[in-house]
Amino acid sequence: MVSRDTAVHICAVVAAFLLLVVIEYAGAGSGADPAPFPVFLLFYGLVLGGAHLYLAIRGESGLVPVEARWRYVAMLAVLLGAGAVIFYGGDRTVGTVRLEQLGFAIVVVTIVAYFLTESIAGYRESRSG
Repeated sequence: MVSRDTAVHICAVVAAFLLLVVIEYAGAGSGADPAPFPVFLLFYGLVLGGAHLYLAIRGESGLVPVEARWRYVAMLAVLLGAGAVIFYGGDRTVGTVRLEQLGFAIVVVTIVAYFLTESIAGYRESRSG
């Protein structure tokens, strides 16, 4: 039997592909239109985090605890946001630092912080049980 998590993940992936079909049908993202990158962000946001966001909002643990779902969604939002900063403003500077460098630093710090947070949460869960 298919778990609730799997069914929601399948729905999120189908929704992401339907989004691509609708955008293609509407003609957005063709030519010099700046739509392809936001569509890319939305597509990958839905595929990678849509199911976790839905299940976290509903408060359903399933295979993954709700707190871990929220941490994953937050990490994904920061990474997608940093990707947008790198894509749209990478060659601009803040003081003497290029936004591309700042974006990559945010990506690295976010990934390290996410893995540390998940490791600590997993350790605490194993010790409490």
